[in-house]
Amino acid sequence: MSQPRFFFMGGDPAPSDQHRSDDGCLIAAVAWTRRVLEPDEPLPTNPHEWIFAPCYGRVFTAKEKLSVALWSGMIHGLHQRFGFERILLDAGAGGGGVYIKRAMMKSEQLINGAEQVVVPICDQVDGPLLVVRGQFILSMFGRGDPGVNTVWPDPTGTRSLAGDELLKDALYSSFKEGLEHGVIVFPPDVDEMLATRRDEALAWGEERLWALKVLDAGRKQLINIIVETKDKDGTMVQVFTQRGARKFQSLGKDDIALALMYSYGAFLIWLRSGDWTVAMKPQDAVGFAGRG
Repeated sequence: MSQPRFFFMGGDPAPSDQHRSDDGCLIAAVAWTRRVLEPDEPLPTNPHEWIFAPCYGRVFTAKEKLSVALWSGMIHGLHQRFGFERILLDAGAGGGGVYIKRAMMKSEQLINGAEQVVVPICDQVDGPLLVVRGQFILSMFGRGDPGVNTVWPDPTGTRSLAGDELLKDALYSSFKEGLEHGVIVFPPDVDEMLATRRDEALAWGEERLWALKVLDAGRKQLINIIVETKDKDGTMVQVFTQRGARKFQSLGKDDIALALMYSYGAFLIWLRSGDWTVAMKPQDAVGFAGRG
């Protein structure tokens, strides 16, 4: 019996108060259980019982200057291809993510250069108030989002964390834990594949090669995100905010790294949602065909 695959998206669109997003990244990832489940066995809720693998990435630079409508259409188009269980976007201090969220709730989307009628993709805060029929699979990474609050609540578990920096620290910690425990795995390095298994790599096609190059760049960005430190009496100690969150800095760009973290955050939100805790039937199990 093949194991069912579930897909997730994380996005770091650049915020803009002019309703335009200059650059950013979208990451798709696939997750499956470590072991084959019995026909009537429910899906496990512990992330350590899963494998989570980024499988596709798109980067949009400042030169492309994607409008909010194009960002929305791109997300809808990828959802048509992958069928995401959950999408997590950066809300953005400048509001870029919020503009895209609103655009995604429209029933007409520009996808691959053509207008298409779609089922709106909505969050669970504003979506139910504005849309009668929609796919309520969107979460916005910020305090107050129901999905985010279930994964990273305050210590009492009754409300969201007290500060945005605490939420950022929690996301980084969750992703780091996933890497250290082997939950998160990456595809092979593209340059190494081209050097050692060139024919196989070239058979993947140009889009898949570019997507995997994006994931390679994301791994490098992750390495360059460090915790800020300072010298205290001859010893380097971590720097914390007033609320006790660690401070981070990126040695270069971090858009792909953040999108990777958001894709994993989408997976964690889905695990906690409880909407899917039903037995998986054999006829529902499908294999991953390596889209992209």
